[in-house]
Amino acid sequence: MNFKNSISLFALTLLVGQSSLLALTMASPVQAATKMTKAKTDNAVKASKATGAPSAPVIPAAGELSVETIKASMPLEVWRKDAPKVPAPRPFVMPRVQTYTMGNGLTVQMVEDHRFPFLTMALGFHSGSTSVPGDLIGLGSMTATLLTEGTTTRSSKEIANEIDFIGGSLAANSDFDFTTVSGSALSDYGDRLIKLMSDVVLNPNFPQDELALQKTNLIQELTMMRSNPDFLVGERFSKVLFGAHPYSIVAPNETSINRISQKDLIDYHARTYIPNNAIMVVVGDFNTDKMKEKLSQNFGSQWKQGKVDTLSLPAPPTQEGRKIYLVDRPGSVQTSIKVGNVGVQRKDPDYFPLMVMNQILGGAANARLFMNIREQKGYTYGAYSRMSARQEKGSFSAEANVRTEVTGPSLQEFIYELDRMRNTRVSDVELNSAKNFLAGSFQLGLETQSGLVQRLLEAKLYNLPDDYLATYADKVMAVKVDDVRTAARRLIDANNLVITAVGDAKKIKGELEMFAPVTVFDTQGKLSNSN
Repeated sequence: MNFKNSISLFALTLLVGQSSLLALTMASPVQAATKMTKAKTDNAVKASKATGAPSAPVIPAAGELSVETIKASMPLEVWRKDAPKVPAPRPFVMPRVQTYTMGNGLTVQMVEDHRFPFLTMALGFHSGSTSVPGDLIGLGSMTATLLTEGTTTRSSKEIANEIDFIGGSLAANSDFDFTTVSGSALSDYGDRLIKLMSDVVLNPNFPQDELALQKTNLIQELTMMRSNPDFLVGERFSKVLFGAHPYSIVAPNETSINRISQKDLIDYHARTYIPNNAIMVVVGDFNTDKMKEKLSQNFGSQWKQGKVDTLSLPAPPTQEGRKIYLVDRPGSVQTSIKVGNVGVQRKDPDYFPLMVMNQILGGAANARLFMNIREQKGYTYGAYSRMSARQEKGSFSAEANVRTEVTGPSLQEFIYELDRMRNTRVSDVELNSAKNFLAGSFQLGLETQSGLVQRLLEAKLYNLPDDYLATYADKVMAVKVDDVRTAARRLIDANNLVITAVGDAKKIKGELEMFAPVTVFDTQGKLSNSN
């Protein structure tokens, strides 16, 4: 095609476009926009065919298309009306677990996993903050933190350099019931990981300078936490719920931190970090016979047995009637609310129905609390519930941060949803959604080495049945509608509810008094003059 023909074609295209525009002015706005876009596209295609050049996509100008226009131009997709069907959880095939006990009492579980050249291991102890003397609160967590800060043969820097060199990780932490030391590395460096973990567990020296630094850091962290309403509401909730039980302490105070000495750390370590108080789990790319030999060399005869303490812990107090415990935070623009009761032990026979019940009530963004208090009422960004099952009876709670002006209505909705869970049957849709999520997420977590190590260690520390992992999904899927209501009536004691709140007492105390008597505390945990 020559240049003259190209000019004529361009003029013709322009003329056709103008004629189409005049015709479109007589149509409705929606029809006009649709026809205009179609005309542009048709003209572009004609020009492309005439010139032999590929056609460029035609992008409508702003304002040419509306939502109605787009919907009208789309074919009817009937399949969108029905949500995709969730298949039943796949049967879980438990990998072969080799379990044995060393001569010093250390229980060991091993799982060979050759999919990746990687190794993950963890050592769990049946000791946590419940094993700590009452005047040394924080001793358990500080001992765990300082394990990796120096041994009789390595400094803190040398430990960190070794971890970096093998491209691995090493960490220790302590909670209410247990202490865990965990590590990972490429399988080629498995021997070095085992030696390093053995060193920090068996030979820590708790250097004075590291202890002083840890104390300073922890005191600063506590100061920051006391400005956080979520910390304050959780602290008050635990104190009321558990009373003299060690579960009531969510953080130490400055006095107890400063009281901890190097000797206290050494004594606590010698008393609790003993092989007959521990379980070792190893998962990864290794040979079982060689691994047994390595573990024996590093955690065997040189690690001596000790006497395992028998704990005698006080029972949580009995709650009589609804009571509200308010932490006054002047100037706060929101109220943090937490309500609940004493929960259950991890090995409770009703654990699975209780877990499904909690998932339906407030376990996710499609649960009842979220859909009511956020989606329908708009009082909060999120409302959830949680069941914390521990070695002893844990807690059940529901919580949200709401705007100050809707404190009363929000608490009303919490109580309404708790009562509804106790007194009405959940729907089949709610039940199946909760079960599928719980079973699926549990199995998904077992796909990683760290996830499998965590679950195997959990089963042993809580003395759960040997088939716990293999039957987990089946037990979740076996929960029925009536099981959920029975579980709710057992766990939720709506008439003897512990209610805690953090907010501006001048603005919200009057509203809260409509629900129950209110006791006011300051942010340091002391009774306020506002009572």
